[in-house]
Amino acid sequence: MVNKKSVTNKKSKAKFSRFNIFFIAMGLIFTTIISRLLYLQVVMVEEYREEANKKASKNVPKVAARGDIIDAKGELLATSKQSYSLMFTETEESKEKFFETMAEVFKILDKNNKYIVDEFPIVIEDGNLAFKFKATDEESKRWMEIRFKKDKGIDDDKFIKKIFDKKREELTKEDEKVLDEELLKISAQEVYDKLLTDYKIDTNYELKEQRRYMIVKDSIKIQSFSGYKPVVIANDLSKEVAFEFEQRKASLPGIAVETQPMRYYPNNELGSAFLGYISKINPWEKEKFEEKGYDISTDNVGKAGLEAAFEQYLKGTKGQEIIEVNKAGRKVKTIVEADSYPGKTVQLNIDKNIQEVAEKALDDTMKSMQNKGVMGTSNVSNATRGAAIVLNAKTGQVLALVSKPGYDPNVFTVPGLEIPQNYFSPNIEQMGKEYIAKKGLINKVGVLKENEMSLPAAERAKILLDRMFPIDESIEGNTTIRKDLNDIFPKPFYNYASMALIPPGSVFKPVTALAGLTEGVINSSTKINDNGMYTKRYKSYQGACWTFNQRHATHGPIDLAKALEVSCNFYFYDVADRLYEKYGENPGALDLIAKYAWKLGLGVPPNSELEASTGIEIAENFGQVYNYESSKKKQSNIYIDQLAGFLGKGSSSVNTQLNQYKPFDIARQKEQGSPKEVAEIKKVNEKKSNLIEAIKAQMINENKLPDPEMYKMLTPLIKEVINISPEAKAVGYTDKDITGIMDSIISSVNDARIYISSAANAYDASIGQGMNLFTPLQLASYMATLINGGNRYELQLVNKIVDPVTGETTEFKPKLIDHVDIEPQYLSVIKKGMKDVTAGDNGTAVSAFKDFPIANGGKTGSANVNEEVEKAIGRTAYGTYIGFAPFDDPEIVTCIAIFDGGSGGYGAPVARAVFEEYFRDQIKAQKPGYKFMYEKPQKSDNAGTVIDESKKGESTNGESTTNNTQNGTTNNSPNGATNNTQTTKPNSRENNTTNGTQNSTTNNPR
Repeated sequence: MVNKKSVTNKKSKAKFSRFNIFFIAMGLIFTTIISRLLYLQVVMVEEYREEANKKASKNVPKVAARGDIIDAKGELLATSKQSYSLMFTETEESKEKFFETMAEVFKILDKNNKYIVDEFPIVIEDGNLAFKFKATDEESKRWMEIRFKKDKGIDDDKFIKKIFDKKREELTKEDEKVLDEELLKISAQEVYDKLLTDYKIDTNYELKEQRRYMIVKDSIKIQSFSGYKPVVIANDLSKEVAFEFEQRKASLPGIAVETQPMRYYPNNELGSAFLGYISKINPWEKEKFEEKGYDISTDNVGKAGLEAAFEQYLKGTKGQEIIEVNKAGRKVKTIVEADSYPGKTVQLNIDKNIQEVAEKALDDTMKSMQNKGVMGTSNVSNATRGAAIVLNAKTGQVLALVSKPGYDPNVFTVPGLEIPQNYFSPNIEQMGKEYIAKKGLINKVGVLKENEMSLPAAERAKILLDRMFPIDESIEGNTTIRKDLNDIFPKPFYNYASMALIPPGSVFKPVTALAGLTEGVINSSTKINDNGMYTKRYKSYQGACWTFNQRHATHGPIDLAKALEVSCNFYFYDVADRLYEKYGENPGALDLIAKYAWKLGLGVPPNSELEASTGIEIAENFGQVYNYESSKKKQSNIYIDQLAGFLGKGSSSVNTQLNQYKPFDIARQKEQGSPKEVAEIKKVNEKKSNLIEAIKAQMINENKLPDPEMYKMLTPLIKEVINISPEAKAVGYTDKDITGIMDSIISSVNDARIYISSAANAYDASIGQGMNLFTPLQLASYMATLINGGNRYELQLVNKIVDPVTGETTEFKPKLIDHVDIEPQYLSVIKKGMKDVTAGDNGTAVSAFKDFPIANGGKTGSANVNEEVEKAIGRTAYGTYIGFAPFDDPEIVTCIAIFDGGSGGYGAPVARAVFEEYFRDQIKAQKPGYKFMYEKPQKSDNAGTVIDESKKGESTNGESTTNNTQNGTTNNSPNGATNNTQTTKPNSRENNTTNGTQNSTTNNPR
């Protein structure tokens, strides 16, 4: 019998257990949920609130419009225009659909002939991949390539271990150098292949498409280091293209169109010499610009010219916008916004119309010279570089500044404008081969020697290539990159107006005239008889006037004004000699001309605290006039180089047939190789340096050490070099060899002493030769100082800076740097001579100014490099012209310099064109029907775009009716290559080459 009570109890217990378990479980679940909610909403509330805010809102910088650069009349030269930009924001969705989205983007861009923003340095050239970095010198390119490869992770731990079997932190400084060299060996293809893998780009795409995907992927990676910021895919879209993207953005995740300011130069190349350009921040400038608040991944900065010099005023101030975004990363609405503040307007003293005429006239003149090939007896076919300066004669304000060739700064900001190869990566080898073939140089003696003319043509061409365009050994390990040793090819980014140091030639003669007049060694009526070779003090000095060198004629007795008109060298040689004689015929007397040149802005006294500058706001060089102190250093270096050549051949500088000895090398060697090898080379170089400095000290020492004393002092230094150098030890020098070496050294020391202290230096300087080297800017400044009566002003491109919002203005008033007292009667006679240059019976620029209605003055000049080398390489004299107008009360000054221009007279038409533009209204009133060289340019529209280009009228590129020649000695090229030819050193036992003999066949208008 079943116990009912027992059964009931069992059921109750079972029921109680199930309910208990259920409620306990539910209690635990709810406890967990509540605990989690409390944790999330109380403990983690701030962290999750911040994360939620990040996803819902973003802080986006607003780009500021860069300030305008305008001319003196308000014409736009550089501006910022609003452009439609295509942006890409990386989100989970856009990342997932990146390739299909970009494929559509590229199709739309291609259809509308629009280009993506392309700063990527791996480019496609002839179907192959190559590096292309924006740098004009090889050292910078090398640095940028190493930096790029490191940024892309090429130097990873695996790479380092392969080379050193070390960890990165164990590398020494020497190891780092080796690592850099190994990185340079990695090809563009190898880096590209690694990035294909890193960015997961399908190799089935065509190369062009792969690279476009890579550009965007790389931009995203770079941008990722700066937090949330969209990547710019394309700029400068039309409204139609922007609208098409807007319509399709729903199917293109991450894509949006925004308006952004874009730098724009409405006149293209016009004014590039002073405007400069903007571009991305270089890696080595990272810290400098980050400290100033720049975003190095996106911001552009001024790289040259006024864009760089006035960066702080032009850049503007960024704004900020906090926006709400959706899951696709697109903006939904603005939460908070702070507007950007535009950059300030920089107004210049430049007159756009004068600038246009100066540029066109210089271009046309050089083109005409290239087409003619030969003018007079000068080969002007390589007249491809030049400069033109126009100044306000009374204030130093720059009205025009031209350097040719120029460049279009838009190529750095407008997508699709390809940067020409010659901007940053000229193929010197290919250009050199073409130049040699075009000029027929394989058939000319000069660079080639007589005994090489019988070699096969291909072999001669190779010899010429290696001598004229040698491998650049300054680049470690380089075997392919060549340099333009003779400065034959133009360099668009080199500012020939402010940076090129050129010999002035006869445009310097007014300085000598002023010194002679002020010091009382001549007066306005002093006549000097030009009787041919100037042998008054030194029979061996071969200086003569152009007319004697050309046809063995002379100018006869002439006064100062006539000497300036016909550019008579003989007259100014004699002025220099009179100054030398008046002040005691000692080294100090050699500085008389320099003292006047310094006051006029042609150099500064050595070791002085004066600033070596014209005051111009952009980068410049500043040349030096001949002076005794500077010449000692320069000439001792030249003589050391010559001595090294003699010693290396084992011959005496006196007579190569006497005092023969084993060749002795004093040239310092490049310190490269293993650490041990470098240490050994350093020891040898130190001993060689000791010997060289001791020799130089004797060359420039006015307290001359007798020859026996020099033997005692220098012989031990020679032995030290021999004893420490393994190569020298192996030669086995005898006492006779050391005596021969010493004889050659003493001969060079004596030659140097004679030349350095010779009055012949003053003769050369008096006609703008010797070591006189100045920029076209300096020459223009000097002429303005002279003809305005002695006030030397700072050269100023900028007139004022204006805040476009508040109107607040900062003006830059003319600034007087120095004053030289010039007696009015002295200036009067100098000006008369210069007037006769353009209007006299025998003026060297008469043909250029025929029938010009405004009285003016000027001076032509030409300076040759070594005549034999010139003919061999297809170069000729620098042609320089300086002028002023109107004659009675000069308002403007010009300086025209044409490299390989043959004569200053050939550049005078450029000055005439400038004068015509400046005095246009006056000329039209004074002479109705006057035919201008260039018709007046049409007015620009508000965007600065020229509506109608200037029309060229009749241009007289007439050659001077008088063929004049100038003795030239020096060519200082922008790339640092210099051809130095010395004049005869009186009583010298070493070099009998002279200015007169070098140029005896030259026939260039002066």
